[in-house]
Amino acid sequence: MNIRMRSITIKKCLVMLLLIISSNISIAQDCLDTESYYQYIKNNGQPHLEYVLDKIRSHSVVALGEDHWIDVHPQFLCDLITASAQDSTANIDAVAVEFGSERYQYLADSLIKSPVYREDLVFKILQYTPDDLGNPYKEYADVFKSVWENNQKKPENLRTRILLVDPAYIQDYFDGKDYVYTSSRDDNMFDIIRNYIIKRSHIVFYAGASHTLARINGTRQGDYYYNWPSAGFLLKSCYPQDVFIINLWGGQMGSRGYIENNQTRWNLIADGVIDKAFQKNGNKPVGFDLKDDFPLLRTETYFANPTIKLSNYGEKGSPYAKEQKLSDICDGIVFIKPVSEFNGIQLINIYDNEFIEKANKRTKGSCKTAEDILKTVKEWHPILHF
Repeated sequence: MNIRMRSITIKKCLVMLLLIISSNISIAQDCLDTESYYQYIKNNGQPHLEYVLDKIRSHSVVALGEDHWIDVHPQFLCDLITASAQDSTANIDAVAVEFGSERYQYLADSLIKSPVYREDLVFKILQYTPDDLGNPYKEYADVFKSVWENNQKKPENLRTRILLVDPAYIQDYFDGKDYVYTSSRDDNMFDIIRNYIIKRSHIVFYAGASHTLARINGTRQGDYYYNWPSAGFLLKSCYPQDVFIINLWGGQMGSRGYIENNQTRWNLIADGVIDKAFQKNGNKPVGFDLKDDFPLLRTETYFANPTIKLSNYGEKGSPYAKEQKLSDICDGIVFIKPVSEFNGIQLINIYDNEFIEKANKRTKGSCKTAEDILKTVKEWHPILHF
């Protein structure tokens, strides 16, 4: 091969290499364009309750990923339960919730069977949720009430059961007792819900997005990562045709609740590019699938939180991939209303003397009354209100 021919060949190889690199770069970049998202939502969206009811009809499990500590998402679940009760073709056989220990499943079953609403049973369940001081949240209590009230209007064979899917040993861990580790929280959720899939039941699985999305989660320990699959990942991997995962639209969450922003009240996902698309759509409640033609949105962008350092991709054992798209871990989105209209959920006194004593021990003497407990919970999550 002469020098001229060799030069042409090298140039061709370089051009091909640049095209490949350029292609890979373009694939990895988000389509942060409001108009593209608006057109997609307009062309593919359905009214939000109708959208989820359709998924209930066609799947055994519809997983709804919530953001903790805001009012909009549990209120939507209550609306969905009511809408389902009015349509026997989309009946919910069970609502599986993160805010309840399987140890107290008998209390949930007693509530469903009771001819009168038993608030005392609901409060007992909420005390023993996967949080040191329980979940003293009105909107969570409303979910139990909604299931009970709507069951009264349905024949017994169509009544909805409430499934408490958090493992029992968590409570012993909080109390500093010896405990037997049975499985991770996500493994436990999967085990309980799987039994209903096998029976071809229709379940709404309502939990935080870290549990419902089909992803591998990891925490860095030393120079390596401790990784575990979410319940959504396990469900979707084992039963891909039977499980549909929906994330409820929100804002950027921090460990203390939503991050306040003077301009928008909360920091918005992708700097509000998609929120503006919902606004162009009239802020109508809407649900839509994340199909192949959904404008590219990577998981990293969707979950980017301005107050924390993002994971270092490529680290030893890290489960996080920069190229992962939101559509890889989620099947659909439900938008309820603008994030600027969200509020923190309402704190209520759910505590009895037995639990107050437990809480006092768990907090090393700082929570001697129900008021002390509620004050502490609000300090943890400042967006909550009385």
